[in-house]
Amino acid sequence: MNFQDEMKKKFLQVAAGNVEPAEWGKWWTDNKDQLEKMLNRGTIKRIMPTWWRASYYWMTKTQSGVASYFHAQGRPVKTSDYYEKKAEEEVERQRQNVLEDFYKKVAPERLQWEKYLEAHPVEPVEFDWKKLLGAPPAQKTPWTFPYVNVRGEEQWKETREELQLRLKENVQAKIVPLAKAYGMKKAGPKTFVKEKNGLVCRLKFIGYFRGGGYEAMQYYICPIYAIDTGILGLPGHICQGENYQKMQRDWGVIQYGMTAVDAAEVEKINRKFDEILTFFAEDIFPEWQKIDSLEVYFAKERQDYLEVTKTGPTDPRTGRPMWDLDDRERKHPWRADDYLFGVWDLLSGREEEGYKRLAECVEYGADFMESCLKERPEAYNDSRDSMAVLYYNAGLFASTKQIADREKRRRKVLEVYEEVCRFMRYYHGLAKRTTR
Repeated sequence: MNFQDEMKKKFLQVAAGNVEPAEWGKWWTDNKDQLEKMLNRGTIKRIMPTWWRASYYWMTKTQSGVASYFHAQGRPVKTSDYYEKKAEEEVERQRQNVLEDFYKKVAPERLQWEKYLEAHPVEPVEFDWKKLLGAPPAQKTPWTFPYVNVRGEEQWKETREELQLRLKENVQAKIVPLAKAYGMKKAGPKTFVKEKNGLVCRLKFIGYFRGGGYEAMQYYICPIYAIDTGILGLPGHICQGENYQKMQRDWGVIQYGMTAVDAAEVEKINRKFDEILTFFAEDIFPEWQKIDSLEVYFAKERQDYLEVTKTGPTDPRTGRPMWDLDDRERKHPWRADDYLFGVWDLLSGREEEGYKRLAECVEYGADFMESCLKERPEAYNDSRDSMAVLYYNAGLFASTKQIADREKRRRKVLEVYEEVCRFMRYYHGLAKRTTR
């Protein structure tokens, strides 16, 4: 057998998934001089990329190059999915290893947070949410559409209505029972809220989008007096962990109505809501349940734990952090962190720190408020204008510094707090519309 025949035989073995990475690497190295004479530079780069190393991931690249080689020869070959499957297993092992290292790295802060929680126990919620998985019990039989891709206004209307029906069925069958189990109430057909010891939890499905479905979700926990900025939210591996990543994939199935919502699409929608349910039931709601007061929310142990979990370990597949909640800025772009911590400082009796933070927030938003209030004098009463609400609230608290008597100043701070919370209950959806 001449070398060309040996080479093609080896290539066919790679196409069939019958050559292990180390074996292939050795064979290529042993025959590199002859291979470079027989193959052009482009083919070599496709079969053995510059950064190739003995792994199943790189064998998928080699297999693709081999398939391209045979296609160029006018002899297409069928390729095995062996390397692809092994590469997925390989990456998953690597992911688990780097995650284990990450959990060891943040263990000191996690243990301090868990120790704090032991001293502030909260009654856990017992709810068998897994019984909600699958098709909703009362789900209507899917339509049989005479088309697949939507064409024309009438078809658009049909698919949009059908998509919205399937979303409503799943929200009612899966999200409503879970939210109710955790003490949340409906503030609208797609919004759920809860007030607890000065904190608010909120979940809202955002839509309907132009395609007919849900564009995204809004969910947060924060003090009632604050706006929903994500500051001091949840640890990165919880709010953007495996369940989150799985939930985010193929989100379009509940967002767009571009194809007929037939039996196959309805099944996909049901599965997507299973992933949404799992994310909230396993990750978000149990973590929210631990935070049952402002004291716990602002606890140093919690802040330290959130800080070290903001950025995840490097993903072995992409080379980027698995999650990254750090915007690389020292302060929130609206100075919302100054407002958040400044008010808490005042409530906790740390006036010097509190007024300093609030002054910075008010000063930063002064130009915005001046131009905003010229155009819309009541913008600070509009729940859709978060920036105006933020800076107006900050100004109310900051103005109490002018009161000379400490006791009177303290009473005024508490009065402002109650007034701000009264409006913010409307802002968060906890109460009906109100003005100030």
